[in-house]
Amino acid sequence: MKNRMHIAPNYFFNPTHPITISLIGVGGTGSLMLARLARMDYALRQTGHSGLHVKAFDQDIVEPMNIGRQLFTPHDLGENKVVNSLTKINNAFGLQWEGIPLNAMAHGEDIKSNIIITCVDNAKYRLALSKALQHPYQGSGYETMFYWMDIGNSRNTGQFILGSLFEQEGKLESEFFEPVHKLKSIVDLFPNLKEYDTEKLQGMGCAYADKLKEQSLFINDVLVAHAADCLFRLLLNKETLVHGGFVNLENGMVNPIKV
Repeated sequence: MKNRMHIAPNYFFNPTHPITISLIGVGGTGSLMLARLARMDYALRQTGHSGLHVKAFDQDIVEPMNIGRQLFTPHDLGENKVVNSLTKINNAFGLQWEGIPLNAMAHGEDIKSNIIITCVDNAKYRLALSKALQHPYQGSGYETMFYWMDIGNSRNTGQFILGSLFEQEGKLESEFFEPVHKLKSIVDLFPNLKEYDTEKLQGMGCAYADKLKEQSLFINDVLVAHAADCLFRLLLNKETLVHGGFVNLENGMVNPIKV
């Protein structure tokens, strides 16, 4: 039996400019993902790749309960999360990535990019975005929307899923693997997504002690490590056998979602 494999679209093999990414949400997951994207960009450029250009969105400010749980320090209190994060990243890596101190609109023109990464904590936005992406933009290269990666978590568990926004052009045939031209998204795999958007699963406490009881301190770190590695492998190798995974910190298990 052949292994199933997804091959990146032709555009990813020889992009004329950095791969564009819209990062939606720069909180517990997004702030960590942003730092990994910067490392990813640097590593890719060392191989002759054109790298990444990131535009990040978040209107929230840094609050005391964010410190330690997200990639912020006490010195950052009161600052807008995305402006603070992008200033650090741009200064550290010599980049000109963009930080938009507003929440991204699901149907907004400004989120057009090659890859959309959602790091949000509500199902309503995911469902609205899924509806908006039913007819993804396929115009000029840097705005063509190829993939949507979603990263979500509850108390001790979470998942990351990389989905395709349209079927890849061309029918690759191989005696070694079975090509998969379209990857399922978070909404394809979880059509009942709203059922997971509850206080019991997400927590509603405001105090630091409440948050530690409601959510593992490191669930976001573990999810982001696996999600970033999945994306990096696709960008570096132009192929992947896995497009997501389920993480459970209570039993120490990580189960892949094969293409």
